[in-house]
Amino acid sequence: MPNLYSIQFEVVPQNASGSTAVAKELLGRVGRWVQEKYRRAWNASCAFPSGNQRSEPLPGHSLDLVCHEVTGGSLARFRWIHPDDRDATMRWTTDISIAHLDARVQVAVQLGVASATFIVRPAWMTLGRPRIVTEILTDYACWIGTRPILPHRQIIEASDVPDFVSDILLDPARTIPVVVLSHDMFTDRTCVDAERLHRSLLGFAHIAVLDKWAAFRLTDSLGKSLSCFNGCVRIYWPGLTRTSDPMHHELYFPSQIEEFEFTGKPFDRMLFNFLAKVSAFRFAEGEIIRQIQTRVDGQRLAEAERVRAQIQQGAQDAKTLQEFKEMLDQAIDENTSLLKQVQEGEREKAELATEVELLKSNWNLFQQHQSLADDEQASATVPETPEPDTVVAAIEQIEAEFGNDLLILDSAKEAARASEFARPVEAYRALMAIRDVGNLYFDSVRMGESMGGWAEQLSKRGFTQYSQTESDTVKNDYKKFGRYRDFMVNGSKRRIYQHVDLGGGDRKNCLQIYFEADRKLNKVVIAYCGEHLPFPRQRT
Repeated sequence: MPNLYSIQFEVVPQNASGSTAVAKELLGRVGRWVQEKYRRAWNASCAFPSGNQRSEPLPGHSLDLVCHEVTGGSLARFRWIHPDDRDATMRWTTDISIAHLDARVQVAVQLGVASATFIVRPAWMTLGRPRIVTEILTDYACWIGTRPILPHRQIIEASDVPDFVSDILLDPARTIPVVVLSHDMFTDRTCVDAERLHRSLLGFAHIAVLDKWAAFRLTDSLGKSLSCFNGCVRIYWPGLTRTSDPMHHELYFPSQIEEFEFTGKPFDRMLFNFLAKVSAFRFAEGEIIRQIQTRVDGQRLAEAERVRAQIQQGAQDAKTLQEFKEMLDQAIDENTSLLKQVQEGEREKAELATEVELLKSNWNLFQQHQSLADDEQASATVPETPEPDTVVAAIEQIEAEFGNDLLILDSAKEAARASEFARPVEAYRALMAIRDVGNLYFDSVRMGESMGGWAEQLSKRGFTQYSQTESDTVKNDYKKFGRYRDFMVNGSKRRIYQHVDLGGGDRKNCLQIYFEADRKLNKVVIAYCGEHLPFPRQRT
């Protein structure tokens, strides 16, 4: 039976003594889910079996529940086989394991499907996450590996990036992929609905959304080849390192995603199907389930050994043989049952080996055909964007891209030409940040709402050296300092004090940008962009 979908996670009880109650409650939810399915799909009632029972509510349907108790824990294994709702020739198999040990509770779910008869025609079925999995993941606090399953997407700002990279992306214990969405540089929007993607991939992936400032910081942290920006979506698989091959962590361009939507194959559905196949191929039972099964097998072995010893003792003492006859018959029946189980296990093992080989073959074919762009797109690792190599190039590029929002004075261009500042890309980002906050400022004025202040907004974008005005010394000493803050704006002299500093140490290694939001022009005036202007106590 080919496995199509697998998921495994831990449910966190509210207190240590609640693990037993939580395990029983989860099994009860499974029972109600099955009964609701029979009422909805087949208009039939169904009695959910109690421990170690089997029921057949309809022809071709079977429900098996096996329960084990061990010291400090329990294990319930439920198998449900039924025909597909629309194609009776296909048989679905659902395996659910619920285990608790001490204070921990673990749940594993697998879906498989196989044909009941040999018939050469497609199987028109839609794979989806079982409703019971969605209910548990949304109603309980759940973890996969060392990370909680978040009830919503994670928003990453520039200041969050260092912790996001070290604690999540580069965490060697991470067991599920992180899907990162970036904002388009010009529209400030993602090309995928992040909430819809989160709902589709719940339990399969961690969804994180970067604004463009966080994308810049991510590039600085991981390098351009492993970054994600300008509207792209990237899958960071577990095991990511700073030296990982970028081709091993899929990058999807906005044009590819638009093509999926245009052809009727939504991006979230495509990713769900992809991760479902990966989860089925990589499934292995978790630590808690394995520990309890090992204890159960040990108890069975001890009981069989006890019966064997009693049988030997009975053979030695003919007088007590009759007393052991009933026990012997029971042991024979148990041994016969165990032998059948072993034979069934060997048969299933052989089938699984065949399925594994088939899955490996399908996986190879899938990898060969899963490229989602033409050869030219697939060879690219990141979208190329121009990067200025001088401050004057940065100011010219920002004027070309955002000239409708900025008025860049000749004094700013002249200062930029003379600047020896060694990080022109940082200057470009600072100008973009001023433009963005300026637009936010004009919107807040029109709406009559507060945006929180320039210092707060620029700090969110990674620029903390902001000054609303100058010192009294600068303002009062016009000849030495004040005159350098006078600028010509549309033929009129204007004194501008608001500025952002980049770098420090001396005037050449520090870049200053003087600007002002002009409500009449509805633009931000960039008055100066060059080396640090004269100020009191400056070093010569």
